[in-house]
Amino acid sequence: MFNNLSNSQKTAIQVVFVLALVGGAIALLISLGATKPKSDTRRVRFEVQASGGFAMITLQAGEVNIPDPKTVSVPWTQTVKIKSGTTVYLTASNPTATGELSCTITLDNADWKAEQTSAPKNGVACAGIVP
Repeated sequence: MFNNLSNSQKTAIQVVFVLALVGGAIALLISLGATKPKSDTRRVRFEVQASGGFAMITLQAGEVNIPDPKTVSVPWTQTVKIKSGTTVYLTASNPTATGELSCTITLDNADWKAEQTSAPKNGVACAGIVP
């Protein structure tokens, strides 16, 4: 089939084949996201649900810090950008000591940490190191 081609024509076909192969590999890498720069920050959402309309919370999340218990209306949420490697910690208690109480930490729109309890237990904690 290639016997009738000159050496320069055979070389040109080989070059085209190699270029097509390299182009396909680059397209595959791009489609897999291998060329996207890795972000060192993550979108972290904290949520507290409780029976009774309010809860007491503490929160440690990078720049956001609520070290002393704070009364919040429920459902309560806060979303922040946090650097990878940061320790986050959310606690919640239900002063009415009735019903349900839960905390959830969502990482880039995916559930990451969660805890739920029912009265008479009065507290939950969700914590972790942001990957």
